[in-house]
Amino acid sequence: MVTEKLQAVLGASDITTVHENAAYGFTLKLLSSKARKFNLLYTEGLSQKEQPVDEKNQQLKRLELYFLLPDYWDLSKKKWPVDWLNRIAQVPQKNKTWFGTGDTLPAGNPPEYVDPQLKCSYFILSEPILLGHELRGDQWHDANFSMLAVIPIFKREFDYKSQNSSKALLQIFKEKGVTEMIDTYRDPVARKRFMGLF
Repeated sequence: MVTEKLQAVLGASDITTVHENAAYGFTLKLLSSKARKFNLLYTEGLSQKEQPVDEKNQQLKRLELYFLLPDYWDLSKKKWPVDWLNRIAQVPQKNKTWFGTGDTLPAGNPPEYVDPQLKCSYFILSEPILLGHELRGDQWHDANFSMLAVIPIFKREFDYKSQNSSKALLQIFKEKGVTEMIDTYRDPVARKRFMGLF
């Protein structure tokens, strides 16, 4: 159902299963869109279990997660998106909790860099940004699940979010043109405080 809906809104694409998590009942799949120049690594099966959301977040009751990767990404050489999406997707069931927009998770305990080039040590969950039109637009209204992007963030950005809010950090992302597309060359967008100013 998830794959069919993604193909319908994103166009004809190649789909590959990259990991099965039988213990938690979900699969990780890779949708490759050469025309759109991206790879979508996504969960399928999470939405079979309802999240115990509050009244304000009913749209997140059934949820799937994704990483948006550039089309040149080679999962056989840089496999961390698969490893981390698999770990992150287990959290709601394992900890009897639920995911919402702006939730952050550390990359390990203690947090470590997800990639030698991308020195991010946290992840934030976000509504689709670059794929917002497709994954939240009119053609999505009949889907009975929502998608949240998993975006690696730097410790400095995590600290900013902790001091302000996830909404404030995501607003800075919007202003600076940061999307859910993984960019191993991006720099932190939240600056450290200097004499109380940003």
